[in-house]
Amino acid sequence: MRFKINLNRSGSGKFLPINYQYELSSLIYKIINQADTDFAQYLHNNGYTVAGKTFRLFNFSRLSFDQYKVYGNEKRIEHQGQMASFHISFLVDRAAEEFIKGLFMNQELQLGDKITQIHYEVSGIESCERPIFQEKMRYRCLSPILIKQKRADGGEDYLQPKEENYAEILAYNLCSKAQAFALNTDELTPDQKVPQIDFQPKGKVYKNGVLIKRHTSAATHVIGYMYEFELTAPPELHEIGYYAGFGHLNSQGFGCVEVK
Repeated sequence: MRFKINLNRSGSGKFLPINYQYELSSLIYKIINQADTDFAQYLHNNGYTVAGKTFRLFNFSRLSFDQYKVYGNEKRIEHQGQMASFHISFLVDRAAEEFIKGLFMNQELQLGDKITQIHYEVSGIESCERPIFQEKMRYRCLSPILIKQKRADGGEDYLQPKEENYAEILAYNLCSKAQAFALNTDELTPDQKVPQIDFQPKGKVYKNGVLIKRHTSAATHVIGYMYEFELTAPPELHEIGYYAGFGHLNSQGFGCVEVK
């Protein structure tokens, strides 16, 4: 299920770091953790695990502002208006809808880093209509999609959408999430064929470097890409990608899309 979270800026703060995804992810985890329910504890502490890899199975978009200005040199965003919003999706049973809406209702969010913050109040929550998932769909990124590949030296490469292994890793990741959601904890084997997909980026592809945990010793620079794409795949994999996110690090603000 997907929700649109509407925010109202309060207080005097107007500036956010350009890289605010990690901070927003931390706030979402904090809200989830405040709920005294088995679901909240499970999602926060464990998630769904396949072969030692944990999938949180939720993702969120970037913030949308009514009026803003970007200061590139300072790496800050000035929210010049009052209203903002973002979308958040959970790959959970529909029965949890009212519970999740209740988690975010009337929340106050202090978003930012050690330098600048903005105080927001949740002014409303809207349930988003479920798309009709078909074999061929076209999407637009609401947050960058990140696909990473291990190197022989133990490091990681962040792939571009037109690179050879990109679609293969994307498909494998979707299948792993499907297994996790089904509570099948075994790793995919060569005998378990990953469905053939057709992945086609459309239009201009925008490189997006993101610094996670900025101003800490654990700061990490990762690279995702914003673009539109067409995907031909089984409808259930479309649903997994739409609600859980495409690619890696979804619960940290990557891989959220909308149907074009």
